[in-house]
Amino acid sequence: MRLHTQNRHAIHRTLARITDYVGTQSGDQTRYLEYVRDGKNSFEVEHIWANHFERHTDEFEHEVDFSEHRNRIGGLVLLPKSFNASYGDKTYEEKLPHYFRHNLLVASLNEKNYENNPGFMGFKNRSGLPFRHMPSFKKKDIEERTALYQQLAALIWNPDDLLAEVKA
Repeated sequence: MRLHTQNRHAIHRTLARITDYVGTQSGDQTRYLEYVRDGKNSFEVEHIWANHFERHTDEFEHEVDFSEHRNRIGGLVLLPKSFNASYGDKTYEEKLPHYFRHNLLVASLNEKNYENNPGFMGFKNRSGLPFRHMPSFKKKDIEERTALYQQLAALIWNPDDLLAEVKA
């Protein structure tokens, strides 16, 4: 799944659901409605990589390949609109310390999220999901994050669980 003009709304909703799931499974209150609302205090889709092909020529020969990877769901997170704008064209390494202050899905990129965080660590251990901090963010990391998001989606939208709710 990649972000493009036609599916921006769907990607935003999918990220909101995944972000909320990580939080609620870690013991936080649901924030889904906050993640999807419009207006002044809204959340936006943040590209982990700024749109600077020249920073990634060690992994990509062509700008089109870079752009395709940059827009994969594993390279995206939700952030409050004001923060997203302030991060602008910063490198991943410059953004990473600030990610810790936000929701658990984006905070999971930062190593501090794995210290003194029993709710998140309990969820990580129970689920067996391959969360890990990422001191740098390369092509392989986007692919790894995409796989993580797919595993989260499989838990959220598990047909057996959905049917169990209907039958109950």
